[in-house]
Amino acid sequence: ALHAYDLQRQHGDHRPGWWEYVMIYLSLLETEEDKKYFKEIYENNYLKMYHVALGILHDKSEAENAVHEAFLSLAEKFQKYSHISGRKMDNFCVSIVKNKAIDSIRRSRHYTEEEIEDLKLYQDEKMVNPENILLSEETKGMIKKALEQISEVFRETLVLKFVYELSNAEIAYIQGVSKKTVVMRIYRGKQMLRKVIHEEDMQ
Repeated sequence: ALHAYDLQRQHGDHRPGWWEYVMIYLSLLETEEDKKYFKEIYENNYLKMYHVALGILHDKSEAENAVHEAFLSLAEKFQKYSHISGRKMDNFCVSIVKNKAIDSIRRSRHYTEEEIEDLKLYQDEKMVNPENILLSEETKGMIKKALEQISEVFRETLVLKFVYELSNAEIAYIQGVSKKTVVMRIYRGKQMLRKVIHEEDMQ
């Protein structure tokens, strides 16, 4: 099977030093087990993350930088996230690189904040749970709009729960709170969503 390193070269990545990047990530990890798992994550997600970043930035070099920043961020906080596995980790990696790409756009000042927020919503829509495909476009639009109107902590909790499908225990670990607090945030967040959507319907 081809490794991500080989695939990178097939897709035009002939930069010197790409292996040094990987060594930098691994140098931030403490155990051989973590290093082995991180390399698996890198191999499984590099190309996917690159294409997500390229779709946002439309520039190969900037997309590569966003992927590098994403892997560096993951490595720096790997003890906090190493318990996530499978599709949840794949989704999480895509989330990180998407945010790094949007941060890059924000630094470039090529877009207004309103345009950046629209871009974030568009990217979020592409990562919605497949079950949500059954929802009408109008309903999905209402939910996205409502999410933007509730406080960040509740929005983040709902996204981690229903978009990235993390368990309450995983969300609690990431947010540094108890599982009971996560349950409360999910409950209150859903209440807030319903209230915002109801108020929109009444207008």
